[in-house]
Amino acid sequence: MLAGDEPNSQASMIGLQEFAPNIWIVDGPIVFDTGFAFTTRMTVVKLSDGALWVSSPVPSPFETLEQITKLGPVRYLVAATPRHVWRLEAWHTLFPEAQLWAARNTPMTLKPAHLPLTGVLSDQPPAAWADDLEQLVFKGNPLLSEVIFYHRRAKTAMLDDILQVDPPMAGRPLQNAMARFGGVAAPHGGVPLDMRWTFVNRRLARQSLEQVLAWDFDKLIIAHGDCIEKEAKPFIRRCFRWLTN
Repeated sequence: MLAGDEPNSQASMIGLQEFAPNIWIVDGPIVFDTGFAFTTRMTVVKLSDGALWVSSPVPSPFETLEQITKLGPVRYLVAATPRHVWRLEAWHTLFPEAQLWAARNTPMTLKPAHLPLTGVLSDQPPAAWADDLEQLVFKGNPLLSEVIFYHRRAKTAMLDDILQVDPPMAGRPLQNAMARFGGVAAPHGGVPLDMRWTFVNRRLARQSLEQVLAWDFDKLIIAHGDCIEKEAKPFIRRCFRWLTN
């Protein structure tokens, strides 16, 4: 299942949680995509210059927003997949001076937003956060446009839809069965089966995977499911076994 986010949500939010040095996560509401429910999460990074970098922002109560702004000024709002671009709109209203960055659009873009983008994310991090973060466009799939980030000092990788660990949803037996069939059910998770089928250039995909695994990380933040607090690299290697076998 491709985990997009329609802004048709149920409240289920927790406040700011520290995940690693200078990295915080915020769990957002449950959202729905083609009838399936997904958990959501955003990532907040405090850069070396004190500015805040926010990836895949989620609706947040005033108390959480207050906690975030106490960390520093919000200067960069990022959608690492086009299926999260719509999330930038509300935060652009809250922080109109922040730069907006997004992955390139694809035929699977959920809801294109008409926003004044500063730029399109590529393999080269902008100078604004190059001292803290590395990034990589995961290639090989014409329908997927996802940028994976790596925080060097915190040894933490960050991604959105390409890996999922979907928890069982109460009262949704069909979705739970589909998650098991699609290879993304908790506790093991993985790359959704329908997404695997659309990797038409596996050579490029393997090159992207090798670049990710070359990073020196131990933690992993994902948007849909529980984050990995240690031994994240073996987790990613296992999830992509279908690509390397």
